[in-house]
Amino acid sequence: MRRKAAATTAKAAATTYAVVGSLACCGYGSTSVVDGFLNNAPPSSAPPSAAAAAAVPSSLAAHSPLFTSSAHQRRQSHTNNNNRYNQRARQPSSSTALNVLTTPESIFEETSTQNLLDDLIDESVRTSARRPVMMQFDPSSGWMWKRWRGTVFSETWPSVVRNMCMALCVVFLHTLSPGFINRTLSGFDILWGQLLSVTTFTLTFFLNQSYSLWRKCYELSRRLQGRLNDLGMTMAAHAARTIKLSTVEDGGSGATGTGGSSGGGEPPGDVVSRFTPEAKRILEVMARYVRIFNLMTYASFTRSHRPVLTPRGMRRMVERGLLTVREREVLVNSDLPATQRHNAVLMWIIRIFQEAREAGHIEGGAGFEQQFMEKVHVIRAQYGAIGDELSGRMPLAYAHIVQVLVDVVLWMYPFMAVSKEMSPFLGVLGTGLLTMFYQGLFDLAKQFLDPYDNENYGKGEDPLCIDTLIAESNSGSVRWFNGLEKLPFSAQILQKGKMEEYVLPLRGYTVAEVEEMELRKEAERIRAEREAMAEEVGEDEVMYDEEIVAVVGI
Repeated sequence: MRRKAAATTAKAAATTYAVVGSLACCGYGSTSVVDGFLNNAPPSSAPPSAAAAAAVPSSLAAHSPLFTSSAHQRRQSHTNNNNRYNQRARQPSSSTALNVLTTPESIFEETSTQNLLDDLIDESVRTSARRPVMMQFDPSSGWMWKRWRGTVFSETWPSVVRNMCMALCVVFLHTLSPGFINRTLSGFDILWGQLLSVTTFTLTFFLNQSYSLWRKCYELSRRLQGRLNDLGMTMAAHAARTIKLSTVEDGGSGATGTGGSSGGGEPPGDVVSRFTPEAKRILEVMARYVRIFNLMTYASFTRSHRPVLTPRGMRRMVERGLLTVREREVLVNSDLPATQRHNAVLMWIIRIFQEAREAGHIEGGAGFEQQFMEKVHVIRAQYGAIGDELSGRMPLAYAHIVQVLVDVVLWMYPFMAVSKEMSPFLGVLGTGLLTMFYQGLFDLAKQFLDPYDNENYGKGEDPLCIDTLIAESNSGSVRWFNGLEKLPFSAQILQKGKMEEYVLPLRGYTVAEVEEMELRKEAERIRAEREAMAEEVGEDEVMYDEEIVAVVGI
């Protein structure tokens, strides 16, 4: 029992520090946020045993690598510490223990400090993205060669240095006993060439399959965003409206009617169509549910946003005004797991649409309802497919054989170089170049298999930016009913067919026509002023500006 408790505590500590490291590298808060976690994290239900305490490295106890290094160094430190933790706890692999789809909710609850949650919420309520969804680039070769961050160079240089050091050792051994090594490695280049051909083909195909998964996840995220925008656009277009009759000069006097009727007679001024107060409130609630649904959806399969689904995260969303107390209670008390709560919010959206349509606040018949439900079905299919793609991204045997092929080819190259009597410099340099390209392609493929940066592999410098996807969806939730808040025409004008004011030339007015219209307006203004002056002085005739009259032909 004592050994089991130690292993459980070590695993929890490993996952906790990994989650915090991932969130720090995603940009959620500075070192003060992580420091707040280490100082304010709730204690475990059971005190750690001596074995578990010994499993914690002294570097973590002193906080030095976490707070004194850069974000990338902190991420590498977390990766190394996770490997130590998992070895002590006898876990099969760090990726298995830290998988966002299988990590216990209690682990995320421990990592979810208030500062961290506030940073998550601040980013999740934005309506404008602070950075693009992925790193942008200039296609020119000069710009490309100057880049370091986000390239395979920054990812593979440790492997390059390690393999080049191994190549130096092989060269040194060859200098000690060249004859024996040459006889032993006779024909080694033939074997290496055959393995290189198999590795090149397999690695290229593996990279293509990995990129296909990355592209599929990106397309699913964009389709999900598009269908959510469709819901907002459809609801705004069919929401009930009022007609406010106002005059341009007084800016709002007049009568108000509903349903496209002004009560008879010609309107005294402009006819401005607006949402009814009830319909506008429904659209605002619908938009908020769309934002909550989108946030919870991404939180269900990304580790960076997972803390918002914890009990502490749900309470903080209530305090920050994202949820009401009743909504949180309904979600928490439901039989759904935490990662499935977005399904309940999607059902709320459906019921709001149904009830609002029956109450007359949303106009449309059975065909409109069918179209709305089809959009909802597509939304369910899109976010369900993202989880399916992540859980079945690649068979272990496939990734394993590619890893073995790449490593064996790179390890065998120095021996092939000495067997062909290459110069030591060329053998070491070739080892570095092959490592950079082959290991770089394999590292790139692994990153494609983790589009949302849920794992600790690599530096994670260019994943899909979840904050950008959420911010764009937030903007789309209010874009459509804000754009349709006022209409320049109304149903009354359409019914009477009085659209002459809105019929304009196909190619607009020419410059000469614009100048002529301006002269006509000026002549009309002068005529009105002269007539008013004539009425005041009692004159019967008015002298007009002969030049203006001659030009406009009055």
